[in-house]
Amino acid sequence: MFNSSASNMPGDPVGVIVTLDAGNTSPENQNFDYNFVTSNSTTFSSNATSNGANAVSAHWNSIKSYDYFLNTHGRNSIDGVGGNIISFINVSEGNGTSMENAYWNGAAMWYGSGGSTFKKLARGLDVGGHEMTHGVIEKTANLVYQNESGALNESFADIFGVMIDRDDWEIGEDVMQDLPSLPNALRNMQDPHNGVSSNSPWWQPRTVSEQYTGSQDNGGVHINSGIPNWAYYKFASNANVGLEKAEKVFYKALKDYLVKSSQFVDLRIAVLQAANDLYPAGNTVANAAATAFDQVGIFGSSPGGNYLGNLSTNPGTDYVLCVTNNFQNLELRNGTGGLITTLYTGGVISRPSVTDNGGQIVFINAAKEMIYIDMVYTPTIQATVNVLIDNVPLRNGAISKDGFFVAALTETENNLIYVLDLFNGTQEPFELYNPTYSTGQITGDVRYADVLEFDYSGEYIMYDAFNELSSSSSGDISYWDIGFLRFWENSGFTDPTNAFISKLFNGLPEKTSVGNPTFSKNSPYIIAFDFYDEKTGQNDIYGANTETGDVGLIVQNNGAFGWSNYNRLDNSLVYEGPNQAGVTNIYRRSLNSDKITGQNNETQFIADRQLVVWYANGNRSLNVSAGEPANSLFSLSATPNPTFSTTWLNVESKGAASAQLSVVNLLGATVQNREIQLVEGKNQYEINLAQLPAGAYFVRLLSGNSSATVKVVKQ
Repeated sequence: MFNSSASNMPGDPVGVIVTLDAGNTSPENQNFDYNFVTSNSTTFSSNATSNGANAVSAHWNSIKSYDYFLNTHGRNSIDGVGGNIISFINVSEGNGTSMENAYWNGAAMWYGSGGSTFKKLARGLDVGGHEMTHGVIEKTANLVYQNESGALNESFADIFGVMIDRDDWEIGEDVMQDLPSLPNALRNMQDPHNGVSSNSPWWQPRTVSEQYTGSQDNGGVHINSGIPNWAYYKFASNANVGLEKAEKVFYKALKDYLVKSSQFVDLRIAVLQAANDLYPAGNTVANAAATAFDQVGIFGSSPGGNYLGNLSTNPGTDYVLCVTNNFQNLELRNGTGGLITTLYTGGVISRPSVTDNGGQIVFINAAKEMIYIDMVYTPTIQATVNVLIDNVPLRNGAISKDGFFVAALTETENNLIYVLDLFNGTQEPFELYNPTYSTGQITGDVRYADVLEFDYSGEYIMYDAFNELSSSSSGDISYWDIGFLRFWENSGFTDPTNAFISKLFNGLPEKTSVGNPTFSKNSPYIIAFDFYDEKTGQNDIYGANTETGDVGLIVQNNGAFGWSNYNRLDNSLVYEGPNQAGVTNIYRRSLNSDKITGQNNETQFIADRQLVVWYANGNRSLNVSAGEPANSLFSLSATPNPTFSTTWLNVESKGAASAQLSVVNLLGATVQNREIQLVEGKNQYEINLAQLPAGAYFVRLLSGNSSATVKVVKQ
């Protein structure tokens, strides 16, 4: 595990188990600091100035967890490739009080010093094993931490926590304070009811009939984990199975069959398959698994969802945006790289962002303003340039696939992403953090985001971020990673101070980083990104299936960050890189059908250009493997669009209804508003824009719970 050639001891090691003392500071705060726990002998004492016993316990937890996964499952460290295992002891709450919790945040293990409910959290081997197993889950199925998939995440952490500390079926029995008001343990896999009433926070459901269906606790991730926990207990307790077989079956199910969005039924399917793979004789192990799942009410043989659904291919014409190497001009080119026209000459400092139908383009110019270009393609190409944001200097921006939102990063580096609802004119600053697997615990080590791209649902923003933990004496810990921020839910902004965030790559190998992510054009679960290895100085471009966790190499040793982008058909990737003379060109490489591995040699696509984006100007549904929502009352179109004065709103309605018709500008101000009466079938309404300034407008129709919007460009 230890990599001596890549290590710079003691502050910059590779392949070590290390325990650090946070000195009762919190990673939520700017004053967070840490130091090595040292001793002049093999004895680590505990006194007013030393935390020897606590440090030894934390270190022991890491060693035992490492040994378990290596010796039982052949896994080399948490990340599977011999990466560091870092633990912090004496971690406080953000307000400075003692933390009664322990958590994994994707980079390290964090132990609080306890209080009225818990003793020092490092006392519990199963507690440490549980939290570090979250790191293993991140590097295998990466189960999203919400609802049933989140409950599976918690359950696997409990399962392997108990297997690491395998003297009983309890979790946390060594850290609970000895009080009559508290149960013996935090959780009990043998009986998730845990000897308390159902209104107690220490109670969990045992069967699906008791399953929690509310929104608290990320949809019950810590609550409903009791159901698969009980299934595992019953499976492992079966005379035909035992602990040794059970742990191997569940590990194989996690590593080989479960995906990011897996549900309870998928666990059943995966475990039965893993049991048949490992122990096919007589199907006794698989039958025992089926019986265990039956007993807790997890039935079924069909997957719980369409996790790998695709979009229909954009039917439009191929176009390519790129920027001159002096960052001065934004060019529009055709699908073979030929120049069509120059769209903008006022400087471009960010990669352009384009709506899915090519109607709008957003980027940051040399004056650090957000530029918004409305595009018209017939009968001739016309571009209308607007300044969307100029009241604060910006360094990056993006527009959503449907054109309803823009996101921006200020020139001043901070952990905020600003999101503007173009229709309503409202905005929120969303705070970035590194999520943990413990309620109420976050770490504030996100310094700033850099690249933004909206997903196809219009509810998430994918971003890359620089993270750093600083120490005054023991070496800094810094890295780039990729996250997903949920900014929109139930027709409104989520809580900007506590929005749901998930990470794609946590616990990267030491001295490596990922960044500049981009979505595939037709598979919302496929991305490409840059990978940088500080040890070798090498830049590669990888692809990843975010559902299955599969990662593939597309371009090796690119020579610089690639800022890649998929073409319309997802059968090739375009990216920038230097030639032998050091000049940046745009290259193209074919992809295999998995969309995450490259094939054939690269070819030069456009010389002396950078910041490439490929798009098409067709209209399609952005719903995965489906048409528009069936419950929509009406659909809209506008003709002519663009217009110099008047456009006609064409409405196809499923029934008669009264509706509100409004016209809204890019700043969210309503400039026209009236009541109309729809009839079933075709309706048409004149909209006069003659007195309004040139630019883009949203025409919205609202009736009850149904609404639809179309964008109109006034020239």
